[in-house]
Amino acid sequence: MRRTLALTTAYLLTHLGYFSLLPVLPLLLERGAGAAGAGAALLCFTVSARAASVLISGWLERFPARRGMVGGLLLAAGAFMALAFRPPFPVLLVLLLAAGCGISVNGLTVRAYVSQAVPDSGARHKLFTAVSLAVNVAAALGPVVGTLLVWAGRDERLWLLVGGCYLLAAATTRLMMPAVPAARGEAGTLRRRLSVVRGILRSPYARRLAAVNVLGWFVYAQLFSALPLFLADTVDSRAVAAYFTANAIAVILLQAPVSALVTRRMAAGTSPLTLLRHGCLLLALAFPLMAVAAGLPWLIFAGIVVFSLGEALYVPLVDTAFADLAADSAYESFNARQVVTAAGESLGSFAGSAGYLVLGAQFGHGAWFLIVGATALAVLGVLAVWGTALPESSAPVPKVAS
Repeated sequence: MRRTLALTTAYLLTHLGYFSLLPVLPLLLERGAGAAGAGAALLCFTVSARAASVLISGWLERFPARRGMVGGLLLAAGAFMALAFRPPFPVLLVLLLAAGCGISVNGLTVRAYVSQAVPDSGARHKLFTAVSLAVNVAAALGPVVGTLLVWAGRDERLWLLVGGCYLLAAATTRLMMPAVPAARGEAGTLRRRLSVVRGILRSPYARRLAAVNVLGWFVYAQLFSALPLFLADTVDSRAVAAYFTANAIAVILLQAPVSALVTRRMAAGTSPLTLLRHGCLLLALAFPLMAVAAGLPWLIFAGIVVFSLGEALYVPLVDTAFADLAADSAYESFNARQVVTAAGESLGSFAGSAGYLVLGAQFGHGAWFLIVGATALAVLGVLAVWGTALPESSAPVPKVAS
């Protein structure tokens, strides 16, 4: 009970800060750095938040997981608070890299902690269910807080709020979370870990999965890169938070029935890759729909619902699909997922902010979304022809995401 309360409280705090910042981050960056600068800054933050821990994961295993969690949270807290002082652009990039690294380290060490401290799969599932609920609550509340502060001209307070959330989460983790010993005494080398990742991605199925994953996360990244800029241009500024809150609530409502459908389809033999393509298709269709509805703000919510449906289908399946690639090495399959996900989401964050700002000024607010949709549909067509078979090493009935 103590462990569950500590972990859910920490996740509620960190994600309240994270989701307060993410919908308005492109706007904050564009004000001071322009299109290219905003894209580069988002790229740095996303790459770091997604993949920094892969580079040092072997070293992190030498220390108790709780220490890594607290260290990552303190690093993120300090970097976010320093951003309140409006540093010059090169320093801003360094601070965003540091904040992303802290987030990434905390995410990896939380998984390591749960794996060590909660060996029973049923208890682990209950713990992550509670964590997921905390994240969804934060995702519904955070955008409201962030947009209110930004539109009130209190950018510095937003940075301090985000840093404060991470600082409180660090204190909660240190004071309430029971300790566990280090996973091992020696650090694995980066070359060894990357060679394992390359081995995992060597099969044709794995390469197809990686391609779908890169595309899916590229499209998903538009939610927090191009979409905030689009909404700022097309709807009442006071209503921007409502769209992100609607996304979080829609995912909560859709997740259970979508997961039940996925369970039935996979039990019937449908490839995870096929279902991932369907989720990616829904994500891709949402943005052209929003582009067409640019003059009708209420219809943009239809695009948000389509996106949320794709998110509920796509995101949970990613872990399941990658776990099937290396069932005897979950840690390394997670690293493989992180590398591929970082590539797609980082490119999507950069392209989303820079592409929207450049094309929107020349061809209208919906131009970038139409290009994203058309390109994604074309790539999905190629991937459908490429094949969707099950991985050779998979059992006839794949594992179902918890």
